[in-house]
Amino acid sequence: METTVLITACILIGLGVLVKRFPMLIAGYNTLSKEERDNIDVKGLSTFMCYSLVGMGIVPLLVYYICLGIGHADWAGMSLLIPLPYIPFLIYKANCYDKAHRAVHNSPKRSRRYVVSFSVLIVVVVGVLMFYGTTPSTVRLENGKFVFTGMFGTSRLLNDIEGIKLTNALPKVSLRLNGLSVGGINKGKFKLADGGSCFMYLSSSSKPYIVFSDKNGQEIYYNSKDSVSTIQIYQDLSRLFRD
Repeated sequence: METTVLITACILIGLGVLVKRFPMLIAGYNTLSKEERDNIDVKGLSTFMCYSLVGMGIVPLLVYYICLGIGHADWAGMSLLIPLPYIPFLIYKANCYDKAHRAVHNSPKRSRRYVVSFSVLIVVVVGVLMFYGTTPSTVRLENGKFVFTGMFGTSRLLNDIEGIKLTNALPKVSLRLNGLSVGGINKGKFKLADGGSCFMYLSSSSKPYIVFSDKNGQEIYYNSKDSVSTIQIYQDLSRLFRD
């Protein structure tokens, strides 16, 4: 996660520096005709875009390390989401550097409203997906199989499960193959450092974890938001599994 935050921050900061020096890199501005560009306050626009992009890179980076410093690694993973609410304002404000339009009109252009509305829609959709993705998964036994609910959920036939146990350790993950990782929340399929793979449906960093082992040697790790709930779920499923 740290690598992702660092790379994202470097890209945004680098873009901020570049658009100040080369305004033609600014999306939208570079497609305007010469006459239309003459009506743009390019110095103000490039400065605004520079400060915005640099800020969008620095702020999540600072928040990430602050969260780690105060012992909240689960919050640190959310730092990359911080710039999202700023994007609609960024687009709206960038359009305000049209000098000709600003001198004649007091309200945004219709096209500008469309852009802002579309940007808000994107933020809402991303927010809904993140909310759904970070909603704790559940596991239950129904119709002869264990069902892991939520985003990237899966299921296993009861007859394919060889054992259920508790553990305080997770395998070392080298790559997320298909899933979601935000703070202590991990869902989906992960590649392991030893070359194998496993599924994880973790709602927190709280120990212990329930391990489901199937006949193919695949393991599924599961926990709830707190240890008490995890142990209770383990005891309930163990009784059903033995029966």
